[in-house]
Amino acid sequence: MNQVLEKLLHQITGNNRSERIWKLAQLDFRKRYYHDNLGIFWSLLRPLLRICVFVFVFKIVIKYEQMENYALFIFSGLIFWGIFSEGVRTGKSVLIKKRYLIENIQFNKVDLYLSDVLTNLISFCITFIAYTIIAYIFGIRYTNNFPILIILIVNLYFITVGLSMILAVLYIFFKDINHLWDIITLFLFWTSGVFLRGEKFLDMFPSFLYLNPLVGIMINVRQVIFFSGTVDMNLLSICLLYGLCIYVIGYILFNKYSNLAIEKY
Repeated sequence: MNQVLEKLLHQITGNNRSERIWKLAQLDFRKRYYHDNLGIFWSLLRPLLRICVFVFVFKIVIKYEQMENYALFIFSGLIFWGIFSEGVRTGKSVLIKKRYLIENIQFNKVDLYLSDVLTNLISFCITFIAYTIIAYIFGIRYTNNFPILIILIVNLYFITVGLSMILAVLYIFFKDINHLWDIITLFLFWTSGVFLRGEKFLDMFPSFLYLNPLVGIMINVRQVIFFSGTVDMNLLSICLLYGLCIYVIGYILFNKYSNLAIEKY
């Protein structure tokens, strides 16, 4: 066993469960920027530069005037979409990437999924700080509804973890699930309200919320951090229930088939 692996095992072996999940997330986050000269500083600089590009394109080049601060409208959706898309993308293959931990340490394998999505949440928090800075410059102010954002993030967290575990199990029996998921992800992206207000989808197809719960989350996210409006509590309740159901299904399936998954991988 090499020195890097020995150090990693030493750091997480003696911790309790919550500390282990947090430590795994920290290590994964630091590893993303380990070889960069500016290190973790890129985690803040990168989203700041991306937002500047969006503002430049939509405010100066295209001059999109149908919505004020349309660049920030899009980016506010993209950073929340990123929690989901990146979390599921990395989460569905986490058993392969972290096999060395499973073989050397006895712990709940669900923790790998919790820590993997937590890593993306750390990135999200830094990106959100960058968004808040630019939004403040352009006159966007948060209201008393802002604490509800935590509930929306937790909701998205459970959906992401649950789907990651479900896809990991499905891969055991259906090897082409990755190709199918790429198409599903494309559908979810264009119908979640990243580029358009999610209300338009629900006005045309009210039952669409049950096909894509992200649209309900996105509507309330925008109400909190962009429009400074009132949160739709009905949408919030439905999406929370949806997220809980997905997580429970994923948890049950993964606990039942995780050992088989490791053997197959």
